Amino acid sequence: MEEYNFNLPKQTHDIFAVMARGAFISSNGTRDGMNRLYDVINNPENFDRLQAYFNVIRYNIERGNNFFYFSKLHEPNSEIEKKLERFERYIDIIDLFASMDNKIGIGSRFRPSEIAEECNANVRLKQKLQKIPLYRSETLHNKVREICDLMSRDSFLELEDEKTESYKVLDSYTYLLDIINSVAIYEESGSGDDTQGLIYN
Repeated sequence: MEEYNFNLPKQTHDIFAVMARGAFISSNGTRDGMNRLYDVINNPENFDRLQAYFNVIRYNIERGNNFFYFSKLHEPNSEIEKKLERFERYIDIIDLFASMDNKIGIGSRFRPSEIAEECNANVRLKQKLQKIPLYRSETLHNKVREICDLMSRDSFLELEDEKTESYKVLDSYTYLLDIINSVAIYEESGSGDDTQGLIYN
């Protein structure tokens, strides 16, 4: 089925390229024209056309609070559970961010060195950082850098300035908070195999 039959916006390929790999398109993202892609999807006429087109290839556009992402239609619960488990690595990271003196939330800007310095001066925060799994950096600063790299790859953070290592928290961070809070509820209640599933990697 050809794209022109749907009268799609010219950015359709770019939108698919981002979301099909499990990334989010946030309204406050600026790299690679993310905010422009958000505006294209957020246009009601474009949204309906894009939704119809992507449904044909078994993707569904999901709308969050100022961000969009794909879900995959009719994904088995076993696959959803595996993907939810991958979010567990973020529980300790979010706990650390929420415990900072200057709590990190949507739109926050920070440098890894700032977090490392605060953790070094606060035993409780230092312990929280040190217990975060999957990271084996020798210094606190490098450990925070690795966390930021992970969150940037997963499209929750955006590196705004490479020289100063300045990061911004994207709107998609809300999704991360919501999904982690729902993990316990999900484990307690199952549903049929026709549940829509995340394609997030």
